[in-house]
Amino acid sequence: MSILASQSEASVSKNYLMDRRHTKIIGTLGPSSSTYEVQKKLIEAGLNIARLNFSHGDHETHAKNIESIRRASAELGRPVALLQDLQGPKIRVGRLIGGQMEVQTGETYRLRYGVEQDDPKIIPIDYRGLVHDVKVGQRVMMDDGLLILQVHAVHDESVTVRVEDGGILKNRKGVNFPDSKLSLPAMTDKDSKDLLFGIANRVDYVALSFVQDPADIYQIKAMIKALGSDVPVVAKIEKLPAMEQIDEIAKAADALMVARGDLGVEANVERVPNLQKKIIAAAARAGKPVIIATQMLESMITNPRASLAEVADVANGVLDGADCLMLSGEVASGRYPVEAVKRMATIIEKVENWTFKRPSRFNMNDPLTQRETWEVNESIAISACEAADTLKAKAIVCLSLTGSIARSISKWRPSTPIIAISPRADVARRLSLVWGIHGIPNQAFYNTDTLLQNLPVVLKDLGIVESGDVVVITAGIPINQMRPSNMIKINRIP
Repeated sequence: MSILASQSEASVSKNYLMDRRHTKIIGTLGPSSSTYEVQKKLIEAGLNIARLNFSHGDHETHAKNIESIRRASAELGRPVALLQDLQGPKIRVGRLIGGQMEVQTGETYRLRYGVEQDDPKIIPIDYRGLVHDVKVGQRVMMDDGLLILQVHAVHDESVTVRVEDGGILKNRKGVNFPDSKLSLPAMTDKDSKDLLFGIANRVDYVALSFVQDPADIYQIKAMIKALGSDVPVVAKIEKLPAMEQIDEIAKAADALMVARGDLGVEANVERVPNLQKKIIAAAARAGKPVIIATQMLESMITNPRASLAEVADVANGVLDGADCLMLSGEVASGRYPVEAVKRMATIIEKVENWTFKRPSRFNMNDPLTQRETWEVNESIAISACEAADTLKAKAIVCLSLTGSIARSISKWRPSTPIIAISPRADVARRLSLVWGIHGIPNQAFYNTDTLLQNLPVVLKDLGIVESGDVVVITAGIPINQMRPSNMIKINRIP
């Protein structure tokens, strides 16, 4: 019997390990992808992470999706992570007289905290701190940036704005303040309740919306720890103030998300590609995974094929170094959810086949490697990459309790596949979000001799290697003492 655990949650299929695609795919679950049958097809098509959008749906709906994804993942032998995306403090217009109003260009109106309009010249906003956080000259955007206003005066209980680009404003449309740093709490009461639900249901990641500074990350991490969990936190970068502290946020968070939708509203859309590159660079400096989200294959919501521009967008995400690319409406509410995942997987595979003809990031002539001193885990990681490249190894195998060494190796983007073996099934799932890693749960992890002795047999059984292949192994010895990685071993498979 293989040393891999026999329980369904801990088994993996050969098809999963033969998938050589490095960049991972996130898909948002919704009405078009809420059944077990569709979710199973999504995983077969290449879905690595299922996103639960808590801006929509109730706990009962999310619980059904969690159970369904877990069941499909176990049946297919393909670990799939669950990403809980919290709604965050979204500011909205209140209820308007007649349900809508025309906001006329050149006219002035007043914004005031409230839930219902009682004067056609006063627009209610569900934000108490409005008069304290905005200044004259700053912009206010409504309905995803379709309406643009500018602050003309700040009063004790209201703000006068002049309309630059008008139009029809409807009930409960979103409001953005791109030039203002808002005193909103990072977590709302709804977010706190949703977080408790997510941890109770063992989600693998939690995404925090509208992050403005590192304190937002520390706050939610303290809450997670108080709830007895260590679930990683993804910082969604969708507000301009976050860009001023992007390196600090990258260090505090466990991953970053380029949330291009709200970021495009906050900034001019022409700036978003440059901001995307800056966020990806910050993630690389901190050694953290990064996700690119929003409108990647938008036309596939209604069409069976992606546009040329969308294909180029996905390709550039791969070339920019993203760990994950995310599909939202394409999978949640589109007509072709499975086809969208298949298309993204094909684009990624084609681009990576070309990309790996170029030098890997770990090349010792790269400025990133020019340091006077290295931490032990970084030394192990880059040495494993160099050894695998020099020896043309078939795989880098990381024996790791937490997956830390696998993530360190991943950030150097070796062309060699990374196999991470951990006793924790949740760690194996979490590694589904990280570039180039295949996570395998293994309940014999703590028996060092058995694990190392039988490893060649396991790798052959899984179809990863053949006799004569070379593998590079990293581990913390002795394993049963939970040591950080301190060993590199070169094995030629008998």
